[in-house]
Amino acid sequence: MVALAEQTSAALAEQPPAEPKKTRIVFIDIGRGLGALLVFYSHIAHPWVIAKNDNAPYVTFIEALTSDPMHMAKQGIGQIAVPFFFLVSGFVVTPIALRQGTGRFAVNRFIRVYAPMLFVVLLTAVLLLVNLHPPSTGQPQELTPLTVLTNTSLLNYLIYPQIVLVPVAWTMIVEVIFYVLLMAVLPLLRRWTWLAIAVELTFIFVVMMSRSQLGPSWSLFAVNVSYLPVMVIGQTIWATTAKKIPLWTGALYGGCAWALYVLADIIDVGRVDSSYNLAMAFAVVCFLLGMFAEDKLKQRKIWTLLSERSYSIYLLHMTVTFVLLQLLRPAVPLPIALLILIPVVFGVVEVSYRFVERPSHTLARRLSHKPKPKPSPKPEPEPVEDLEEPVDSEVTTEIPRVSRRPDPRVRRPAPPRADSPRADPRRADPPRPGPNGRLPRNGGRPQPQPPRGEQRTMVTRPAGGAHRPRPDQAPDRGAEPPVRRPAPRRRPSAPPERNHQPDQEHHGQRGDQEDFPRHSSSFRRSPR
Repeated sequence: MVALAEQTSAALAEQPPAEPKKTRIVFIDIGRGLGALLVFYSHIAHPWVIAKNDNAPYVTFIEALTSDPMHMAKQGIGQIAVPFFFLVSGFVVTPIALRQGTGRFAVNRFIRVYAPMLFVVLLTAVLLLVNLHPPSTGQPQELTPLTVLTNTSLLNYLIYPQIVLVPVAWTMIVEVIFYVLLMAVLPLLRRWTWLAIAVELTFIFVVMMSRSQLGPSWSLFAVNVSYLPVMVIGQTIWATTAKKIPLWTGALYGGCAWALYVLADIIDVGRVDSSYNLAMAFAVVCFLLGMFAEDKLKQRKIWTLLSERSYSIYLLHMTVTFVLLQLLRPAVPLPIALLILIPVVFGVVEVSYRFVERPSHTLARRLSHKPKPKPSPKPEPEPVEDLEEPVDSEVTTEIPRVSRRPDPRVRRPAPPRADSPRADPRRADPPRPGPNGRLPRNGGRPQPQPPRGEQRTMVTRPAGGAHRPRPDQAPDRGAEPPVRRPAPRRRPSAPPERNHQPDQEHHGQRGDQEDFPRHSSSFRRSPR
């Protein structure tokens, strides 16, 4: 037994501890964190190292293994991160919109998107004022209150000519257009998910095919709309896995969205090279692999930290990187400059996250939170009249008889004559003792019965003071107990014929055998 107990304890000790329950979607955290780092790397390698012919053999080696085979030599391997972000938006934001509703969803997204965007635009404006030259897209960076307003609201990507202060913010206008479209089809999405997705695909097709019909601003709008098929694919994956649409419908919609994205490349809607389709295909494969492996993935703190700061990393990395490299190069070698650059970038990101992004999330959650219904006031209890005495139990009591008027039609027996023994109780026969020699309690007289037609009514009422012992009748607990006397010897019982007297039988009176007291201390010697 001891050996068995030791083996059991050893087996229990060898069992791994229970894993904590997941509170986040792990593959999305990993994808967002790695995607932000890939974009950070690509914007160092291509716009600075390769574009300025800076000598960096390690960058050349990484590019030879990643960007060149993927036909992404112009934008870098970080191009895969953009369609992955769009897939995550379609997959995650759609159920959030269904849960929050149109109004609350609009408030939530507005604060989450525009609060960090305002901080980045103001930081860029300050850098322009001090002539530190943040990165640009080659377009003029005219600094006026109007351009600050349009860049903060992201409307600059829909106005021709464009003035872009934050080059990486073009993906945010795509997100905003998707949010607006999602709110427009939200009533359909609640009831007919398949119809809502069909309406979205139709809208994308119509806008893309009419890109050159309504002027340059509409053409810019069509360029941004051409990226929505990626979000529709993410939305279709959610609808299929959530059993909102059947699998064959999800496959059909996914194929249609893929065709629209490829069509944008064919008709040249804002594409700069031929790597967009391959980047989107690689992002979809990574997304599906992560979704299928979700049960095997563990929630790690590093992925959560990177995922929560991915938006700030995406918006700030390019501005801080270019300003620092302009200050450090060529006086400082590139490897040392990168060692200085990376901590500074993440320091600025942490400041933005702690003091801008996270408070904006808290505010958005508070404003978009559904108010709890106020609890209805409890009705005040009605005043109850105090009873004179508490109710402990129910007892049976007898209601006194109510006299009735004599019925003249009923003949009653004549009253006894004066010389009759019944008229004078003193002349009645003396009571006869019972078989044991004792007189009955009622003196041997028959108990009077109520006349016909009159019955005693028995009701129940709460026990009151009438059945409580009065203070003067309370037993004296300090008195000496009564002396118990021995029970008298009983005589042989009378013959059976004497136990049933005629008057007792007809009047319902009990025999004297049942008239004995129940307590032996109450016995009294009967007269002989």
